[in-house]
Amino acid sequence: MLKKVLNTLFMKFFTAVAGFTIIILVSHLLGTAGKGQQAVIAFNINIIMLVLTLMGNSTLIYLAPRKNFSQLFIPSLLWSVFCAIIVAIIGELGLLGIFTGGENTQKYFLQTVGISIIASVTEINYYFLMGKQKVIQANNLKLIYPLTNVVLIVGMSLLNWFNDIGQYVFSLWMAYIFSLIYGVIILREEYRQLYLLRRDEFIENCKLLFKLGAVRQIGGIAQTMVYRLSLMFMVFFFGAKGEEFNGIYSNATSISEAILLFGTSLALVQYSSLSNTLDNTMAKTLTIKMTTVNVIVTALGLLVVCLLPQKFWVFLFGTGFEQVGYYVRILAGGILLLSSTSNITQYFASRGNFTITASASVCSLINTLIFGYILIPKYNITGAALTAVIAYITGFLIEFIYFLKWIKRK
Repeated sequence: MLKKVLNTLFMKFFTAVAGFTIIILVSHLLGTAGKGQQAVIAFNINIIMLVLTLMGNSTLIYLAPRKNFSQLFIPSLLWSVFCAIIVAIIGELGLLGIFTGGENTQKYFLQTVGISIIASVTEINYYFLMGKQKVIQANNLKLIYPLTNVVLIVGMSLLNWFNDIGQYVFSLWMAYIFSLIYGVIILREEYRQLYLLRRDEFIENCKLLFKLGAVRQIGGIAQTMVYRLSLMFMVFFFGAKGEEFNGIYSNATSISEAILLFGTSLALVQYSSLSNTLDNTMAKTLTIKMTTVNVIVTALGLLVVCLLPQKFWVFLFGTGFEQVGYYVRILAGGILLLSSTSNITQYFASRGNFTITASASVCSLINTLIFGYILIPKYNITGAALTAVIAYITGFLIEFIYFLKWIKRK
């Protein structure tokens, strides 16, 4: 297990480094407004992917040891294509409102849907590999997207071609296409053995995937909205100025969430391991140990980041980003609780229970909607950060209370 954890940690670390490189480049080259537009486009892709992978999400880790590739891939793929068409139509009719962002990002909405289809297939490949405990191969697949993306952006910036958000969208297309190709190569034997499911077999697996995946993904959609809905609120309340606020706030949240790197690596390997065992005592013990280690490492990381001076953030991101550190400090307590929640979430998932986490995420989203509407118009970025902390506290308390009840009865 140690080898898998270290490999996953390396993958997460490399992904974080690549992500920070992109954040730094976009911040310097496009300023606060351009960075805000990039954050909105990234959010749109994430939320669309969550809809498209309603049947092809991390529940595949739980199902992969129990089902063959065709039984999981065919329903997941058809669902992705169907949903992409529906989302594209709704978006073009202008029915998604503030979720498409301002006019600078709305024109790229159809492209974000196309990118999301490709990304959703890569997610299916990744989670199937994780479910088969092919952690190293899965991590190699996960590295392709950030590696390609950062190389393209660096290359375009050196050639002075990276001067608007359109170039960022182009880099996303290329990065996800390379990821898709690499995933098919890794799983070439499974793809060669794909077969059309019988009608009854197709319906049975659709029901199973939807039953588990829908509950899991509702929580995932709600949690993503908790992370990013404030971006939409700031565009809604402040217009073009909101894009500048988003540039600053998105960098603060990216820094804060990057500290989750170690914890999410532990949690992912924990999920893969616990999904392949029925030993509840071992599952409980491993979860408690990993949560303890996670909290200690995350707290140390937060301490270091919170002590960094204002000059560091100006050097890192450029003029206009002076207050990033201030917002990181506001988010710190919530991030620590969010990190510890990740291990509890994977414990429930490995036991086949996705309802508790989904319920916690929905409650956090409700708080985000309420407090975001109240605090953001009055306190802008500070209001967004406070809203996030309230949401993280809510999610943690719900999952922690249920975890204590769950392990007592097991």
